[in-house]
Amino acid sequence: MDGRKRLMWLALATFMIAPGKARARPRAYAAAGPLPPPQKQSRRRVERGRLAQSLPPQASPCGRHVVRVSAGAVFVDGRRVHPSDGSVYVLTPPAWRRDGRALAWLERRDGETRLVVLPDVGRGADPLPWTLPAPAGRDQVFWTGPNRVVVGPDVLAPRAVASWSER
Repeated sequence: MDGRKRLMWLALATFMIAPGKARARPRAYAAAGPLPPPQKQSRRRVERGRLAQSLPPQASPCGRHVVRVSAGAVFVDGRRVHPSDGSVYVLTPPAWRRDGRALAWLERRDGETRLVVLPDVGRGADPLPWTLPAPAGRDQVFWTGPNRVVVGPDVLAPRAVASWSER
């Protein structure tokens, strides 16, 4: 057996026995040495980090209102609108209706995923929550009318639709 065939058989045997060791690595990776072990975090610590969630302020399309998520609470124009107590984990940034007078977002609290709609920002209306199945990673909130919201990866691929009437 010449040297080439022997090397090829050795590489094949290594791949069959330890597939992770047989993969080629870039020189920079090999020169850096072994990676440090990943830090372990308990579930409790991850949940605690989620409760302290904050998102940057976002102005309404009309420019009259500002929504901000701070420490797991949603504030509109500096007034806490949701939740009334405790905190939530906001899955999608709040989406403004075209006229800038209503908001909708996805949140997670107590193991439930919910769509929350604030139907009238100016009048201090109570939020309207709908419980949803677990969201896909790409779900977003889309306004499709003054009283209609679609949840899904795209407007034309809804996973949930919510509508309401104003009294």
